[in-house]
Amino acid sequence: MRPTWVKPVLLLIGAGFMGGSSILLAKIGAQEGIPPLSYLFWQCLGAGLVLGMLAALRGGLPPLRWVYIRYYFLAGLVSLAFPMGLGYFMVPIIGASMAGVFTALPPLMTYLISMGIGIETAQFKRLMGLMVGFCGVLFLYLPQITAPDSTLLGYLLVAALIPVSLAIGNVYRTVAWPKGASPLTLASGMMLASAVLCLMFETGRDQLHVPDIDSGAAWLIIAVQMAVGSLMYICHFELQRVAGPVFLSQIGYVMALTSLAGGTLLLGETLRLELIVTLGCVVAGTFLVRPASGPAQSAKAQGAATR
Repeated sequence: MRPTWVKPVLLLIGAGFMGGSSILLAKIGAQEGIPPLSYLFWQCLGAGLVLGMLAALRGGLPPLRWVYIRYYFLAGLVSLAFPMGLGYFMVPIIGASMAGVFTALPPLMTYLISMGIGIETAQFKRLMGLMVGFCGVLFLYLPQITAPDSTLLGYLLVAALIPVSLAIGNVYRTVAWPKGASPLTLASGMMLASAVLCLMFETGRDQLHVPDIDSGAAWLIIAVQMAVGSLMYICHFELQRVAGPVFLSQIGYVMALTSLAGGTLLLGETLRLELIVTLGCVVAGTFLVRPASGPAQSAKAQGAATR
């Protein structure tokens, strides 16, 4: 019989790999002249429509009752539109390597928030696993942050809001999960709500970017990003359902590794010893934090949502 932790680990790897691929695609999109929030808008719109069509084929579109609409927009704001939009703006200022540190912070923050509201209990092994993974990613980025320019301090403080928002989103999506809702419909609704938020912001600034019809490269990147985003959030919400917010939060570790490995293999960056050390730490951390029972973990989180 297959161990209950196999599915969560596979979903974690899938969602993290897709998330890291999105970072690489975003860098290529920027080279094609697509502004950060416009890129995020197209990503959310396309993935939301794809997921909505898949949900319809399985018998149901995203519900439009108030409890669902509230979930879509709040989850979209704190999980996607705000942290990803802020991240896209920060990367050109503080650099991709330094920004990567912030993707390693949500797991520990998520665990602390989850313990605070009672959907997780303090377990030494799981806490150690989170710390091992975080130390591995920190070891990878340490040469980049040991002596930052003092002028970047303000930007770093603002960028620190990214993991805070992601951690809040991880917990919110679990405790506010509408009773009986499917991961596919919630993912579709959240992506479309995020697209609306990005659209409002970009049109308000008169900055929405629509590539020219003959810009084949730009539209190809957007199309690939839509497909990658769809696959990512299918894995993301199913992982949320079966394993809870703390295990889910480790996606950031896999995303960081994927983006760096992709940069090495596809963009010609030098493979460093730190990457190998980090990979070992992340594998060890994931093993320690894996849920002992996916369905039980999910049931506990869902119970907290109905109290």
